[in-house]
Amino acid sequence: MTREFSGTYRGATTDERREQRRRRLLDAALDIMGTQGLSALTVRGVCEQARVGPRFFYESFPDLDALAGDLLDEVQEAALDSASAAIATTEGSQEDKIRAGVAALIVALTDDPRRANIALAQAHGSEALMRRRFAGMRRVAEVITKEARQLLDIPEGEDAALTALAQLITGGSAELMLVWLDGGLKVERPVLIEVIADYVVGMVDRLPALVEKLESQD
Repeated sequence: MTREFSGTYRGATTDERREQRRRRLLDAALDIMGTQGLSALTVRGVCEQARVGPRFFYESFPDLDALAGDLLDEVQEAALDSASAAIATTEGSQEDKIRAGVAALIVALTDDPRRANIALAQAHGSEALMRRRFAGMRRVAEVITKEARQLLDIPEGEDAALTALAQLITGGSAELMLVWLDGGLKVERPVLIEVIADYVVGMVDRLPALVEKLESQD
């Protein structure tokens, strides 16, 4: 059983030191998982890179799945926060806001290829991470749903169409970014952003037709 004395040591409290170790473990996992892949992530390796004794790993994470999952959540939340901030601070039409949000999300994910790799590719190697990835995509879908409702002045109650639209947008955009990161789409990032933004706006414009199609099945 690991014990640590309470109080302040070298200017940091016990809780602060614990959080510092957790941060170093997350940063080490970002580097290992983002460059070598999920299969390269080990307790020993992440502890060595973080310069944290192995006995302290388990004070922050019950296992490697929890570490990788918390890292994925952090990457996704940071990207979504960037998108939400861009939408909130952009003046102009609702379409302008959507385009700003798309650009901010893509920049947040792709400025550091390791983060993009974790958010878009590495989750496929773990059932636990896939559940976290789907949860993150649902949060993005919720933002898209909110903006689409305002852009088209859609009344409450069209949830099926909005949900379908949001999932199509998030899934398609994520796959295109993954292809781009892998070198399958040889364009500069501003072009990628414009293509995805056009796709998002175009899909939103198609929402009335999607509503009609889904309603015809009732």
